[in-house]
Amino acid sequence: MKRIVIAEDEKMIRQGIKVMVQRSGIEIEEIIECKNGLEALQVINEKKVDVMITDIRMPKMDGITLMKEISKLEDKPKVIVISGYDDFSYAVELLRSGAREYLLKPVEREKLAHALQLLENEVKAEEDQDKHEKEKVE
Repeated sequence: MKRIVIAEDEKMIRQGIKVMVQRSGIEIEEIIECKNGLEALQVINEKKVDVMITDIRMPKMDGITLMKEISKLEDKPKVIVISGYDDFSYAVELLRSGAREYLLKPVEREKLAHALQLLENEVKAEEDQDKHEKEKVE
């Protein structure tokens, strides 16, 4: 996995998630921290991002709006949503918008590592498929 964006307005939580990602055992080239959804959207528009981890409630642009904006993009990252709210309606709306995982705060290291591993497998499978399709054309 090349690049992960962490969108979380609370600095301590954002840094804690970053450490969990670094210790997940998955090789990641770059972890970009954003303090709101607007910052995350700007990064995703400028760079190819494999995975985004986002909170739901943030200033300037919340996680639900961010998900809706990302769903319009051609090259969208896979998304893990973290929330302090065990609200089924949030989860349903976010999953409909394309979220791959929904984790509750406080985020458990094992659950985050498991979610990242699943998404890493998906990213690798897509890269292999793209490579195979390019070889067919040549």
